[in-house]
Amino acid sequence: MKKNPLLGALPIIAKAVGDRLGVRVVIGQTDEAETDGDTIHLPALPAEDAALAALANGFIDHEAAHVRFTDFGVPKGDGLAGQLANVLEDARVERALCARYPGCRDNLAAMVAALEAQEPCLPPPGAPLSAQVVRAVDCLLRARLSGQGALSPAADALEARLDAALPPGAVAKLLALAFEVRHATSTGEAVALAGRMVALLEEEASPPPDGNGGAGAAPSDGGAGSPGAGAGGPSGTGGPDSGAASSDGGAGSPGAGAGGPSGTGGPDSGAASSDGGAGSPGAGAGAASQGLDARRAALAAMLAEPDAPGGFEGVGERASARVTAAARRGGPARARLAEYGKPPPERGSAAAAAAARAATAALRRRLGALVQASAEDDRRCGRRGRRPDTRSLHRPCAGQPVRFCAREARAAPRTAVGLLLDRSGSMSPVIGLAARAVLATALALETVPDVACWAAAFPGGRDGEIVPLKPFAARAARVAGRFALSAHGGTPLADALWRAAYELLRRPEPRRLLVVATDGRPCSVEAARDLLARCRAGGIEVMGLGIGQSLDAVREVFGARDAAAIGAIEELAPALFGLLERRLTRAA
Repeated sequence: MKKNPLLGALPIIAKAVGDRLGVRVVIGQTDEAETDGDTIHLPALPAEDAALAALANGFIDHEAAHVRFTDFGVPKGDGLAGQLANVLEDARVERALCARYPGCRDNLAAMVAALEAQEPCLPPPGAPLSAQVVRAVDCLLRARLSGQGALSPAADALEARLDAALPPGAVAKLLALAFEVRHATSTGEAVALAGRMVALLEEEASPPPDGNGGAGAAPSDGGAGSPGAGAGGPSGTGGPDSGAASSDGGAGSPGAGAGGPSGTGGPDSGAASSDGGAGSPGAGAGAASQGLDARRAALAAMLAEPDAPGGFEGVGERASARVTAAARRGGPARARLAEYGKPPPERGSAAAAAAARAATAALRRRLGALVQASAEDDRRCGRRGRRPDTRSLHRPCAGQPVRFCAREARAAPRTAVGLLLDRSGSMSPVIGLAARAVLATALALETVPDVACWAAAFPGGRDGEIVPLKPFAARAARVAGRFALSAHGGTPLADALWRAAYELLRRPEPRRLLVVATDGRPCSVEAARDLLARCRAGGIEVMGLGIGQSLDAVREVFGARDAAAIGAIEELAPALFGLLERRLTRAA
């Protein structure tokens, strides 16, 4: 199946994703990928880049989830609690977005896979414990709750590291709390859950209330008793860590004392536990006590860090950094999709419409008659039927069979037409003529059945903007006052074409046309030609209407087949009629 080079273009996809999610996405007005809590900004992007598309689309989905579901007024706190709150809120809002838009699940998974392929998130073994805890919670939630399988290896490795670094049972309790984010329905609940997780870690870092910090004070999750009392029992689910208690799955064998008799009645020795409790004859209970104390001390030190965990980047920050870096690299031309600026005032709409109607009466008549004739019943002749063809009644005399006539209805073509008006500084001598020509065309087209029309001018008041003149749903006569424009600025034709193409692709009409009234002098001829080729390959026919210029200048950009030029408003009807005649009447 042949790929549509316009529908598959990254700026079109990014804008469409934002619209689908109900979030405003602006492309090309900043040089960084960022969000201000209301609008998602992307830098100018290449038209085609599969890896960058995965990052950009996932970034839009991730940030759209925050825009739609995060209460930015809820404080998340600092340090470890704040970072855990961010991780939990990421998981919560992404789940909420995927519940409404299931396709986002694939976009987010593709983004995470692209990030892992470029730079794995697994911290080195010597990284601070706080960074490993936060990264572990993030990876485990994404891999096991959100189905982002690219993080499964990192999640497994981090879980094993924490099992070896935290007191027995702490990891299972921590993850049990983290997975409660499935039931959180607000930012406040996610923040409260992060507070509970920190409180759990503080509890695990403290010795038992009776002051018994030795081997007998570390029962496992499975309730198998203290390592001293259960030294002869089976080992836990995880492997032993230098004689320390095993992971949260079971009792764990305390080092060299494994398999020996219970240490509760042995003789007094120097290997007694730190709290003066019973010790084993060997190093078992003492080593377990020392290992447990060391884990608690490490956990307490982590919780005491003022800025823990430093340097943590969530997937949103990572994707933003990669998209920004990719946009700043050299390579293919970057595309910007122009945004709408402030619409001009609509003063004098009635007078402007009346003047334009007088100039376009001939065009309206010719287009109306042309489309009506093409939509009437077609005459078809054959050897069977009920109505003889009066033009062939002589045929029997020549020994030929009689012919019969039949009529079959032909559906009128449904068409969406976009009109772009160049108001750059070079158009200053003819801007009045150009504006009247575009308004006259809009007035004429909206009288044609099954034709919808949209109009805009470029450049806008600010860089990266266009001026909205006529939405598809508006009547041209009511907004005619907007067409009284002045000329200024450059000719960013490519940016305006991206916006026009996006607007036309959203329409349900099977045929899409775009007429550009210009002097044929874009800022970048190469970028304009590339986008014109994409539009035509994507089913949008683009025509150039030169205003006050030679036909050759317009043909240089739009091609000889799709160019016309006028020097006066009276020339509009025949010039535009010649461009639209075949396109408006051809069968859909």
